[in-house]
Amino acid sequence: MNSTKALDFLAARNHGSDLHTRTCTMPADRATCGMNDVMIETVDLHRSYRIGRKSIEVLHGIDLKIHRGERVFLCGPSGAGKTTLLYTLAGLERPERGSVHIDGTDLYALGRREQARFRNQRIGYIFQNYHLLPELTALENVAVPGAIAGKDTMELAMKALERVGLGDRSDHLPAELSGGEQQRVAIARAIVNEPKVLFADEPTGNLDSKNSAEIMGILLDLATEHQVTLVVVTHDQNLAKAGDRTLIIKDGSIH
Repeated sequence: MNSTKALDFLAARNHGSDLHTRTCTMPADRATCGMNDVMIETVDLHRSYRIGRKSIEVLHGIDLKIHRGERVFLCGPSGAGKTTLLYTLAGLERPERGSVHIDGTDLYALGRREQARFRNQRIGYIFQNYHLLPELTALENVAVPGAIAGKDTMELAMKALERVGLGDRSDHLPAELSGGEQQRVAIARAIVNEPKVLFADEPTGNLDSKNSAEIMGILLDLATEHQVTLVVVTHDQNLAKAGDRTLIIKDGSIH
């Protein structure tokens, strides 16, 4: 993927403005960016894996604060722990030690059902490989989280698809959609319940530069318009310049 072209495309769609002007220096400029309180906070976060008899520590005592409405990019080399951190922040992978608070709620202090309900109602997650159900149409895939929440699913799902520019593809199966369109469906599914926090794991990793820029544009617009806290994993530090803050993960720590 040509990240420089993608960044140029994003700049053009913002009427030629310099994306760097949207970058905040935390915490001094927090009020300027509308980030007045903490949405995500971790304390002494540890996570390791066992391979045979060997234990490999992936997260090494991470302390982190991300503010409401902030757009944060997690960068770092392969194997540094970016996706593990994202999974842990989203409640998908329990840490061995430490805590994760989302909007004041201790995520891992919740019971299993409470945590699942909290994730469904407050958190949206976008996977790199889309994870769409192949037998369901785009509309039906987007409706799944709403159905779990007991909402009027089809109407909300159609609105979400329209927000990502796919209202006219609602009756198509994933196999009938391009990679960029499938990622848009995945974004629509993640936002259908209007989450407070949106996590995205390499959302442009499988896309060309044009589709990458369009997907990033959608995510940034959603975060700005609806004060959604956005946390994106990417290996591409050029694309990360479009956010408010870039965190570098190396050897299980944030630098």
